[in-house]
Amino acid sequence: MENIDWSIIHKKLKGRISSKEEQIFQKWLSSSQNHRDYFTKCEMFYKRDVEDLDQVLNTTDEFMKKLDSKSRIIRLRKILSYAAVITLPILLAAGMLFLSDSGIKDQMAQMNTLQTAEAIQNQALLITSSGKTYDLESGIEQAIDEEQGVKIRKYLKAGLKYENRSSAPKKELIYNTLKTAKGGEYQLELADGTKVYLNCDSELRYPVNFGERERRVELKGEAFFEVTKNGQPFVVDVNNLSVEVLGTKFNVMAYANEESIQTTLVSGKVKVAVKGDDDENVESIYLEPGKQASWNKLNQTLSCKEVETDLYTSWINGYFRFENQRLEDVMRTISRWYDVKVFYQNPDLKNKRLTGKLYRFEDFSVLANMIEKISEAELNENNNAVVIRMK
Repeated sequence: MENIDWSIIHKKLKGRISSKEEQIFQKWLSSSQNHRDYFTKCEMFYKRDVEDLDQVLNTTDEFMKKLDSKSRIIRLRKILSYAAVITLPILLAAGMLFLSDSGIKDQMAQMNTLQTAEAIQNQALLITSSGKTYDLESGIEQAIDEEQGVKIRKYLKAGLKYENRSSAPKKELIYNTLKTAKGGEYQLELADGTKVYLNCDSELRYPVNFGERERRVELKGEAFFEVTKNGQPFVVDVNNLSVEVLGTKFNVMAYANEESIQTTLVSGKVKVAVKGDDDENVESIYLEPGKQASWNKLNQTLSCKEVETDLYTSWINGYFRFENQRLEDVMRTISRWYDVKVFYQNPDLKNKRLTGKLYRFEDFSVLANMIEKISEAELNENNNAVVIRMK
């Protein structure tokens, strides 16, 4: 017996396993010493104190860096969560992926028969100016379309690229739209070379080829931009807010269910402006690296503060990061990625403060276990619903 559903191990650790599941578990456990060693490691982690958590996560960072050099094998865990099984000798504990050299080779071989990790992670829908739609979920490279001399191609790792054959700007702009679902993200390179990382449940509308005066795109949701400097301003429109740059790296978070729109600057310089009814700027802030502009949608105020940028950009590297953040805010971010609805048995639980770093390509049950450790709350999942209550 080589495989077991991860939820059975999770229930065993939490003491909620049924008699039928206990039989399956015992059969799996007794069939191999590797299985027993694996479960021992899981138990050791589950019994760790909260104080040990930072050390565990730091170890994870170092190990992930090593795995990242091996064709981004860290994303393999996403495949396994879709298959809903654990295939030994993969040893998973608390967001850490332990692979021996032989295990890496075995799993790389399995990737030839399963969907690639990039195809699972990169899920998006492209809508062209002609109304054609392309599902960008499949794990193949392909030519999508060609408009205004711009060749549109889909790549396995680089995502969607607009390869401009002509440097001449177009007077008439035609637009494409890229949409990601909950649990999906996508990388896009625009015709000017600007790279955009589109987070889950987001939408970007952009010209196939930019005009003579400026480069302007429209965002719903969240995206990280690496703007190519070419002398033309690059503008991101978000509701009644605009972010203008010449060449820089920044993140814009503008989900409809968030109280504010946040622009976080990593490098360069940006101007964040509030537009009035006549589309003229009525208020603006210039940001320097390490600063964040926040537009409060409730009281209509624009503010600026210094932040640790990694807290707001770590998602492009596959992590959730939060520091002294309310449980409700943490779960709202996580729910978008895992497409789950969150309910609180006690409203006071929403205000619990959490600090941590979680690998977001894990199965949700693994992530829930981690959150339980650092929040002292209990997460119970059932289909696409999560109920949070006091332990």
